[in-house]
Amino acid sequence: MSPGAGAASGISWTSPANVLTLLRVALVPVIAVLLFIEGSTARWWAVGLFIIAALSDWGDGWAARRWQDVTRWGKLADPLADKLLIVGTLAVLAWLGELPWWAVTIIVLREGAVTIQRQMLLRHDVVMSASVYGKTKTVAQVVALILYLLPGVPRGLAFAALVVAVTLTVASGIEYAWRGQRLLRAG
Repeated sequence: MSPGAGAASGISWTSPANVLTLLRVALVPVIAVLLFIEGSTARWWAVGLFIIAALSDWGDGWAARRWQDVTRWGKLADPLADKLLIVGTLAVLAWLGELPWWAVTIIVLREGAVTIQRQMLLRHDVVMSASVYGKTKTVAQVVALILYLLPGVPRGLAFAALVVAVTLTVASGIEYAWRGQRLLRAG
């Protein structure tokens, strides 16, 4: 049975792409728990698992294309897994007082708006996949979070990276809104 087998009849939970997406989701609570544990060992584990989870985003896309297993479910689950990783980590760091809540709020509002828009498009049988702007935003968010997670990084550097990430988050949200409307009119 090929990795994408079962795609016509349902979701193949054992395809490499889906396993990586589900791994990313499963790592979110582990990272959160590690962040609440005091000490540098737990923090370094959180950093390592966060990086693995972030890299799995690239890995699941590569696996889906490699084994021709790009599915409608994957196009929806992959960005949702990204949102859970980013928002979950942001929220815990804000709860711990390590980064500002306004950044979390802006990112959550943008992610929520894009998710709602994707659901509305699905009602018209239109799937809006990630754009280069959304991918750039995700990379900026990951870099900012790594800087916040790493022990010893100057807070000014981490904050500057967060400001860039939030700016790209807003810009990509505007691009998604515009593209979604265009897809809806065309579809």
